Amino acid sequence: MRSGHRDTPNELPSWFEPTGGIPLPRRPQLPDRPQQRRVSEWASAGCDGIAGDVARGALWRFTEAVADVLHPGIGIAVAAAQRVTKWGPRVLGLNDGRGADVKIGLVGSENLGLWALFRTRLGQSDLGPRPPWCLDLPVGPLGTEGVRRDASIISGVEDAKPAEVAPLLLVPPAPRSVARLLIRADVRSRAGVVAVDAGDGSWQRRMFFTVVHPAGRAGNHRDRYRVVCPVCARRRLAQFRGFDVCSDCGWLDART
Repeated sequence: MRSGHRDTPNELPSWFEPTGGIPLPRRPQLPDRPQQRRVSEWASAGCDGIAGDVARGALWRFTEAVADVLHPGIGIAVAAAQRVTKWGPRVLGLNDGRGADVKIGLVGSENLGLWALFRTRLGQSDLGPRPPWCLDLPVGPLGTEGVRRDASIISGVEDAKPAEVAPLLLVPPAPRSVARLLIRADVRSRAGVVAVDAGDGSWQRRMFFTVVHPAGRAGNHRDRYRVVCPVCARRRLAQFRGFDVCSDCGWLDART
C-alpha cells in the first residue's frame, strides 16, 4: 500500500527525461574546410611525398646540368660518377615525422658528391625566417632561358604533369591543365627557386634550393664537428661528408 503525498521526491517528474514529441537540440555539423584539411595533411606528410616528384625530376636534372657552372671543374667528375653508379638521386626529408609546416630536404647522391638542399612551405609565400641560401629571385617575365657560363642567373622551363606539382600547391591544378616548372639559380650564390605554373599563367614560388658540392668531402671534418646548431640552438644537425645542415632551421655549413 502506498503512503505519503503524490509529490514525494520519488514521484516528481524528472527534468532529465523530456516528454515525448519534443525534439532534442542537435549539434550543428561543422562546415567542410578543404584548405584546413590540406594544411593538416601537408604537416603530417613526409618530404618525399610532398616534393619527391619535382625534386627527383626537374630539380635534379637542372642540378646536374648546371653543376659545372655553379662549381667549376666538377663536370667531368660528375659525369664519370654517373656512368658507374646504379642508383638515382635520393630524396631525404630532414624534418620528417615532426609535423613540420616547412619541409627541408635534400636530393642527390653521395656517389656523385652533389646535392640540392631545398625548402618548401604550403601556400603562395614563405615569409620566414629563412636561412641565407633562400633567395627571392624573380620568376617573371621569362626571358632567354638556358644555361650559359657568362650569365649571372641561369634558368630553365619544363612541362610537368598536374599530379607532379599538386602536392606543392594549396589548391591542386585541374587534371587536364598544362602545368610548367621554372627553375632559376643565381650563379654567384649557387641558390635558386622553383616556381610552378598550375595552368593559369601565374608563377608561384614553391621551393628554395641551393646546390652543394663540398670540397674535401672525403674527410670527416672533425675540426668543424658541431652538436648544436649555432642559429636555432637545437640538436638536430644532419651531418654528411663535407657539410652539415640543421634539419629545423636549414642552417648550412659546407666546405666549398
